[in-house]
Amino acid sequence: MKVWDFPKCRDANVIADVIEKFCAETRRTLGEHGYALSKHAAGQVPDNVAADQVNQRGVRLRHTEHEKVFVEEPLNENFTLAIKHPAAFTALIETLSKRFECFAIVRNPLATIASWNSLDWFPLKDGHLPVGEKLDVDLARDLAKIADVMDRQIHILEWFYDRFRRFLKESAVIKYEGLIESRGRELAKCFPAATQLDENLTSKNVSEFYDRALMTEIGGRLLKRDGALWDFYNKRDVENLLSAITPSGTNR
Repeated sequence: MKVWDFPKCRDANVIADVIEKFCAETRRTLGEHGYALSKHAAGQVPDNVAADQVNQRGVRLRHTEHEKVFVEEPLNENFTLAIKHPAAFTALIETLSKRFECFAIVRNPLATIASWNSLDWFPLKDGHLPVGEKLDVDLARDLAKIADVMDRQIHILEWFYDRFRRFLKESAVIKYEGLIESRGRELAKCFPAATQLDENLTSKNVSEFYDRALMTEIGGRLLKRDGALWDFYNKRDVENLLSAITPSGTNR
């Protein structure tokens, strides 16, 4: 979706109308022509917008385009359509959760921020969430008061977690770690057909692309915080990840 058009709308209800029309049009093109507009890599929806390649600075490259993606499998008229726009949809989640089925996938806070920092082209690396700040004036105001990049990143993650906690039911929040361990079947909490999944998934919480020294610093700061960060995880989860990246840890 062209989420940068959202701030031009009068209010969140009008944006919800725009999203509803987009969903209807996408269902139509899928049903009649077998395609939807999406980010893709070589015609396939990837599991990550970042490639397993790095530039000279050791930062991961982006490898997606925005174009038609064709679905070869036959679809019945009641197929499930899922649309992902984390920043924009989270900013609007109070309204959207009343109109649509909304879900969130959360991840260990240390791994999440480490991932943001591995992507040079990602605004979150600089502690900003552009469309989120456009749609949520309180977020923009709060971030403007924070000078340190890492503190801004932590505040943004707290913002995500807080909004998920307040506006989504518990069953609508899926943990990345549970998704990996269940080989995808954790999605059945939201999509019953996922009970049939048996995917070969590997956790990237200790990815080779994550800066270990930076993770150590991030982890130290996280452990000093209280509040929304611990709505879905606890400090032991961060401590365990810190242990895993030390020389004596099992993952390096």
